[in-house]
This record gives sequence, structure tokens and C-alpha cells, in this order.
Amino acid sequence: MNALTHPGFISYFLTNTLSLLGMWILKVGMGWLTWQITQSTFWTSVVSLLLMAPVGLLGPFIAVFVERWDARRAMLATKISMVIITTAIFVIQLLGLHNLWTLVACSTALGFLSSFQHPVRLVFISLVVPRPYLASAVGLNSVSWNLSRIIGPGIAGLTIYSLGLSPTFFLATTFNIPLIICLYFLALNPRLPEAGDTSGFMKRMIDGGAVAIRTPVIFSALILVSLNSFFVRGILEIQPAIVGQIMGGKSYDLAIVTAAAGVGSLLASGWIGLGRLKKSQIQKHLWPMLITGITASALLHFFVSLTVVSLIFIVTGFTATIVGIGAQTLIQLEVQESYRARVMTWWSTVSFGSLFLGGTIAGFLGDIVGIDRAILFMMLAAGTLALFVLPQIKALTSSNQV
Repeated sequence: MNALTHPGFISYFLTNTLSLLGMWILKVGMGWLTWQITQSTFWTSVVSLLLMAPVGLLGPFIAVFVERWDARRAMLATKISMVIITTAIFVIQLLGLHNLWTLVACSTALGFLSSFQHPVRLVFISLVVPRPYLASAVGLNSVSWNLSRIIGPGIAGLTIYSLGLSPTFFLATTFNIPLIICLYFLALNPRLPEAGDTSGFMKRMIDGGAVAIRTPVIFSALILVSLNSFFVRGILEIQPAIVGQIMGGKSYDLAIVTAAAGVGSLLASGWIGLGRLKKSQIQKHLWPMLITGITASALLHFFVSLTVVSLIFIVTGFTATIVGIGAQTLIQLEVQESYRARVMTWWSTVSFGSLFLGGTIAGFLGDIVGIDRAILFMMLAAGTLALFVLPQIKALTSSNQV
């Protein structure tokens, strides 16, 4: 069922989209500022990826407690704290005091807060809508993400080019306020209690991983997510370095290629979010989409034209999102309610952990051999790995279609 027909979801969808718009404005601004300060693909990738790395490192530990937290209060606390950090970024830039280490510190702080917010958000969506709307809500949440990914970089590029970075960071901060108001007043579904579950921290965390490993659909989805995040999404997250080094571009070039990836991602998330694909159809598309994304990423080695690079990012954005949303939707539909937060956070750990490793390695190699060669080397490695691993994953996925 289409989640947009659910009144509570509509208000959450709109304000969350605006908040994500602010996040993308901030992300583009910080990435571009880091490139201007350092001219290093490694540090540009590190600052960008630190916004997400703590989700992968801390996610499983935090998820053990998320299932016992009040979801509304947890969302409000993390979002308000993130607004405080973005305000600090704006003030430091206004005073002209930013350097590499202030950017690293602010990115790390935001990433740490995201490690709390992300598992809460994964559970929160199941409290906003009833189960029949869940697959559509997950997909439309990604529509929200990618709609902001298209518009946000455009606003960021235009604002940086015409007004500078300080107004850019100011916009990023103010765009979070409506979501805070919405979270305070939004009506939520009652949450099913975990009756009698008083097991310890480590046991609950390990149980979540065990459920993921012994459930074939979930396990195969996690393998595909790890490869997708390491080899394809890792490249998407170092776009400031790609634009700066390969293309010799300016802020508006970064806005265009980032928005191009968002166009592809929006098309993909809309395809799933409108509820037109069944579980078996989602499973069938994951394998070829991953291969397509790896192939398209390799082409970045050969082209510097803004038009061609943008087209490549549309393709990689589309394929990466199909694999990411498809895997998340499969897991959401497969997992029991009592294990939802723990299992979904293992999805976050695999996704963001692989993303951080892939992006950091690409950035490190970029400083040594050039980002274009680094991308080609990584995609050749991905293709070689695919020859040995993915046929088995495809067979495992296909054998468990419903």
C-alpha cells in the first residue's frame, strides 16, 4: 500500500525531506571546503565519510538499547544535538577559523550523533505506519533522501558560488527545525513490547547478528550490500575529490554531479517506493544492478566531460540505490519485530562500514596514483571478486524467493 495515503506519514515525509535537504547542503559545503583547504583526495574523503563511519562502528552496540528507548525522545534528542553542531560549523566559518581539524572534529561529532539517530530512525518508521504500508514507507523514505540529494547540492552549489560558505551552512542549520516540531507532535503506533527479554548487552547484540546470518534472505542481502557500499557507494561519497582532481571543476560542477547521482537514486527509490515490486522481484534485480554499478563506476577513469560524468553518476546512483533499498526492504519484511532494531542495525553496520572502507581506500589511492586510476583499480578488483562470490549469492537469493 502507498504510504502517502497515510496522514501521519505525509507530515513526517515532508519535514524529513527538508531536514535531509539541509544535510546534503551541509555535506556538499563541508566536502568542498575540505578540498579547498587540503587539495587532498584522502582528507576530502575522510571528512565526508566521517559523517557516516560511526554508524557502522557503533551501530550494533547502540541498537541493543534502541529497542528499549522511547523512539520519539531519542529522535528529538539526536536531532537537536545535530542542530547544535551545525550551528557551530556555521559560526566557525563566519569567523574564518575553519581548518582541517575543525572539519574533522565536526564531522566526527555529527557522525557520532548519526550512529544514535540511524538505528532509531529505522525503527521509528515502523511506528509511523502500519505494516501494510511499511515497504512503501521504506522506499518513500529513500525518495525523501534522494529528492534532497538532487535539490540540496543545487542549492549548496548556487549558494557557495554566489554568497559563500557561511550562508550555505546557515541554510543547512535552519532546514532541520520543522522536523523537530513534527517529531514532537506526530502520532505514533503503539510499539509491541519485547516480553520477558532481559538478556544482557552482548547476548542481545550477538543474537541480532545470529538472526541475520542464519536467515538466507537477510544474509545474502547483507553480502550484496557490503559489495555495493565498498565499490559503488564509496565512489559516490568522494565526489568533491573527483570533481576537483579529475575534472578540475568548481562548486557548481560538484552540485551538478552530486545532483546527477541523486536523479538516479530518486528514480530507483521511486520505482520501489511506489509499491510496484514484490519481494521476489526485488531479489531478482539486486544481482544485475550491482554488476551494472561496478561497470559504470569504472568508466570514470576514461572521461572528464561534465556531461558524461553526470550520466555515469545517474547510472551508479540508480544501481546503488536499487541494491541498498532492495536489501533494506527485504530485511524489514523478513525480520521479526522483536529483532528489528538489532538486525537492521547490522545492515547499517555492513553498509556504512563498507562505505567508509571503500571511500577511504579510494581517497588514499587517489593521493598516490590519482583518483581516476584508483577508481579503475577498485572496479577491476570488484569485477574479479564478483566472478567468485556473486554467483553463489545469486543462487542463495533465488532459492529463497517467495
